[in-house]
Amino acid sequence: MISKQEQLLVKKFVVKDKQDRYLAFLSKEKTRKKFTEALYHFNDFNWKLFREIPGSENEGQTISLKVKSAKNISTCSVISADPNLDGNVLSVDEAIKNAIGIEGTILIFGDADIVYYEGEAPKRRYISI
Repeated sequence: MISKQEQLLVKKFVVKDKQDRYLAFLSKEKTRKKFTEALYHFNDFNWKLFREIPGSENEGQTISLKVKSAKNISTCSVISADPNLDGNVLSVDEAIKNAIGIEGTILIFGDADIVYYEGEAPKRRYISI
C-alpha cells in the first residue's frame, strides 16, 4: 500500500504526465517493483526541483545539514530497489547511515519536505532544493 509520503513525493516531484502511472505502481504490491526497478535510471522527476550533489561533496553531511535546517523532521520513508530497504520508515540518522550509497533509492524526509535520490553511478546523487 502506498504511504502518504510516497504520494506526496510523486505529486510534488514527478512530472505531471507520469504521476498517475507511478501512483498506481506504488499502490499495489504486485506492481511496486516496476517502479523500484526503474530507480536506477529514473528520469521522470521535475529536475528543476533538485540539485546534483557533486562527487567531491559528502552526501550524508549535505543531507544532514539540509534536514537540520528544515522544520522538525524526524523520520524518513524509503523507496528502494533494495528490498531490504524498500518501504521502511527510518529515523533521519538511520536513513543517512544505512541508505546513503544504495543505488536505486529515494529517501523522503518528513512529508516530502526534502527528497534525496541516488541512481546508478556516476553522477546520480540529487537532493531537492
